[in-house]
Amino acid sequence: MIDPALAGRPLDRVRFPLDRSKLAELARALHDPDPVWHDPEAATAAGFARVPLPPTATVLADHWRDGGALAPALAIGADLGRLLHGEAEWEFVAPVGVGDELVADARVAAIEQREGRRGGTMTLATLETEFRNGAGEVVVRRRDTLIETSV
Repeated sequence: MIDPALAGRPLDRVRFPLDRSKLAELARALHDPDPVWHDPEAATAAGFARVPLPPTATVLADHWRDGGALAPALAIGADLGRLLHGEAEWEFVAPVGVGDELVADARVAAIEQREGRRGGTMTLATLETEFRNGAGEVVVRRRDTLIETSV
């Protein structure tokens, strides 16, 4: 069960590279054949100074965590058998591209409980992650909402 007392607490810090091969794999997984995602010459021809990121590329950070993508859910005590990923949103603050190395700091922004439409109580955990570049500047913010359903 998600502990409401965790609201406001930091979760973890992960450092990870934005490697061209991983971004090409992500673009293929998204069924996006545009060569701009994996070819520097195509990116330059399209007007990019370097190969850009597919919009959801920051999810790659989740695979660098000890415990993998489920680590944040486990850290807040979520019951994985009753857990749903409610939503995700991204805010791109500054350009990020292939070859950058980012540091991701995740924290529990909020935990609230609501009554479900079909009865029972749902616990919503909002996790916020700030991604900083090598100069320490915030370049991306990601917000995920996890939902733990009632028993």
